[in-house]
Amino acid sequence: MRSPSSGKSENYQWWCAIARGFWSIAFCFRICSTRPNCSKTVDEIGIDVTVDIATTLEKAYGRRDRAPEILRSMRESKLLGRKSGGGFYKYEGREQLPNPPPPGTGSAAASESVAKADLAQRLMFLMVNEAARCIEEKVIESSEDADYGMILGTGFAPHRGGPLRFAEHFGLKKIVEEMNRLAQSDEKFVPCEILKKHVRDGTKFYES
Repeated sequence: MRSPSSGKSENYQWWCAIARGFWSIAFCFRICSTRPNCSKTVDEIGIDVTVDIATTLEKAYGRRDRAPEILRSMRESKLLGRKSGGGFYKYEGREQLPNPPPPGTGSAAASESVAKADLAQRLMFLMVNEAARCIEEKVIESSEDADYGMILGTGFAPHRGGPLRFAEHFGLKKIVEEMNRLAQSDEKFVPCEILKKHVRDGTKFYES
């Protein structure tokens, strides 16, 4: 974790996850993480606090760190997470039940239109892109830093080796092709330059 000039490696990858529709990501997160899913984590932190953190990151790094509209709508609707009794989940005693999205956010329709397996893959692509971008922007020094940071800092499933190890097993060329396809309808999927360079040059993040 870092200040506005440190911490992007773990922090920004969460905003990517947030933007893809939390109610289905709860399932997807079980695929790629050993920790509670990100929607529960944000409920614990507080929706209002999460938006404030994103705003700080946006000032430092630009619009791509902007908190998604769904979080802003939830804050305006006073759905602040556990402390208000409801956020992505409704809290009644020890029970935690999924909470319907605020009207007008479109998250329910969006999550239903994408198969859960595809959504999990898209989430992984976004994590790969931001981990690679952290190397590109010299936020971190090595691929190992990116992968270990995600495993130890966010609970990324160790057997997958971290987002960059996953990318190499999946195939960098295939990831860039899929991201280019997805980017035609969603700019968040535009692959970063270092990913495209590895594909052009036939190189990898790891030598062996």
